[in-house]
Amino acid sequence: MTDKDKIDALVAHIRRNLGDLNIPMPGGEYEYSALPLCVTDAVFSLGVRYESTERTVRDLCERYGWEMSMKAASEELTIGDFLKILQPYENRWDDMARDVFRNHQRTSTTSGILKSEAVYMVCRILQHYGAETFATFRRALESGQRDDLRRAITAVRGQGTGLSFNYLLILSGDTNAVKADRMVTRFVADALGVRNVKPELCERLVREASAILGTEYPKLTPSLLDHAIWKYQRAQEETAHTACCRLPGNDQPSESKLGSNLGPDADQLGPKPCTTT
Repeated sequence: MTDKDKIDALVAHIRRNLGDLNIPMPGGEYEYSALPLCVTDAVFSLGVRYESTERTVRDLCERYGWEMSMKAASEELTIGDFLKILQPYENRWDDMARDVFRNHQRTSTTSGILKSEAVYMVCRILQHYGAETFATFRRALESGQRDDLRRAITAVRGQGTGLSFNYLLILSGDTNAVKADRMVTRFVADALGVRNVKPELCERLVREASAILGTEYPKLTPSLLDHAIWKYQRAQEETAHTACCRLPGNDQPSESKLGSNLGPDADQLGPKPCTTT
């Protein structure tokens, strides 16, 4: 397939399955009041069910008296403010996981570090580049430091795929960013009639499809299209899994248990297949 064929196939697949794309920006995770909350979400959301990440961020805000929503916050918590809380736990990562995040998930079940440590490392990197707030993060990205930031953050153990960096961009308001995780790459692969699609190609095709569809849906952005694709594909897979697990003799664990800590590349993997006897 030529590039044009791939884009046309994806646009047709989107039209068939996603319907009306006059969609508002989702609330909640897309309206965080501060950059540290975006970092926490971006790191903790890899390889687990998103509900556990929502709970981690919500409980963190309640414990320290922060407003989670940008609309409700009277001031913006900075990366430096967050590091003042985390700094005393440096090299005491288990204590940080227990006391601050109350979440002991790791970036990998084999050689991964605690996600709390990864959050700390990413915050230190952002502070090094002067990215303390949404505004200064955008300034750093726009001043030619995007590649340096990406390299530094993806060098943190468990962040090598770049998914958390891309999701941090989305959460912080970059409407052109795409997180080519398992759900989005599978949707694009289905559109092209292939088994797998490389994340880099997936990101580019979603952006180009957004540009084409934007003539009909002026408010559509790549990040909004990414989110619409993710929601659709997740619903499809949950429906398929539920139906499959109801078959006689299937001892597959319940869907709510599939969000165990699967490792740094878990978003690139397919769900555990249903089995029947």
